Amino acid sequence: MRYRVRNEKGEELVCPTLGDLHSLYRQGFLSDDDLVRSDRSERWERLGDFAAFEGERGRRREPRRVLLLVLLGLAFAALAAWLLGRRR
Repeated sequence: MRYRVRNEKGEELVCPTLGDLHSLYRQGFLSDDDLVRSDRSERWERLGDFAAFEGERGRRREPRRVLLLVLLGLAFAALAAWLLGRRR
């Protein structure tokens, strides 16, 4: 079943499967405020209230959190390299 998504600007996107819709949501391309409906329905729902996303909201990646962890890892590696370089 296909799903239609509409953002606040009125732009629409067609997702061929629910799996594709989940993937776009997890990657941050879709937000809870976007509207969604299946091809079989005439009623638009907020993605944040969409029943098929009940378990998905807890698994959504936080892009800022991932970025922060990567930056902290890089800072730690740079500090370790600097400390090891000073010992020689």
